[in-house]
Amino acid sequence: MNCNNLINHLKLWCIQNAERYQKAYGAHGGIMYVGYQLCNELEFKLSTLIDKPFENSNALKRDITALLDVHYEPSVLNPQNSTAKHIIGKINQEFLAVLEELLFKQDALPIADIPYTRVIVGEEATKLIDRFRSVWGYANSSFWFPLIGEEPEEIAEKLFIMYDRFEPYREQLEQIIGLPQTHIYSYGENAFYPEFCFETVELIEYSGFETIFTDKGFTWAIYFSHENTVSFAGAIVPEVKELLLNEAAHWDKFEWSGEEN
Repeated sequence: MNCNNLINHLKLWCIQNAERYQKAYGAHGGIMYVGYQLCNELEFKLSTLIDKPFENSNALKRDITALLDVHYEPSVLNPQNSTAKHIIGKINQEFLAVLEELLFKQDALPIADIPYTRVIVGEEATKLIDRFRSVWGYANSSFWFPLIGEEPEEIAEKLFIMYDRFEPYREQLEQIIGLPQTHIYSYGENAFYPEFCFETVELIEYSGFETIFTDKGFTWAIYFSHENTVSFAGAIVPEVKELLLNEAAHWDKFEWSGEEN
């Protein structure tokens, strides 16, 4: 049985509570950070179960409950004090209560309003990571075009532009690559361990981690960097050049954001 909708409802609960703890963190200081991180970690772990077939609800409950004992975030692995431990216990207890509630009414649940996101780990991730390296020359231990020391000469079609120049055309680019109907892969700096990739229907600009996206056939790549660049490579470049024709004077030029050019 496919349980994506129930899992997505749990992910929404994690997102909402992460936001709640983030606000509390800003208002009350660092002790609330552990709650924010735990909710983010839970959402990440739940995404590893997307598209996984389950024999029945008991199997689903077993696998979800087991996630509570797996941690990557240091502040969760080693709580600083009794207050942090209390927050962790409180969130876990609330999470299990929500899980029971969702299981009880899973057949009547509305469709969760959340984009498709699957975290890929294990052998499947290893194979994808190898392809990112062999096709695009990208490894998450270093930068990629144009931030690497030398341009990847083996990639004939490539172009970069500053994100501020690209942003007005973002929705048009998403249409070109078929989002959100088409699933794509992303890989980059790890927020958590183990090493992983995403299968997603979103093109997410830089959010604290260098990230590269590609189609499932590895015919094109799009890379968002910490330095506010957006790079394009492969089959998509001719269409990108046509889309960004009015920005041609800014192609392949590293321009600091906010500067007059």
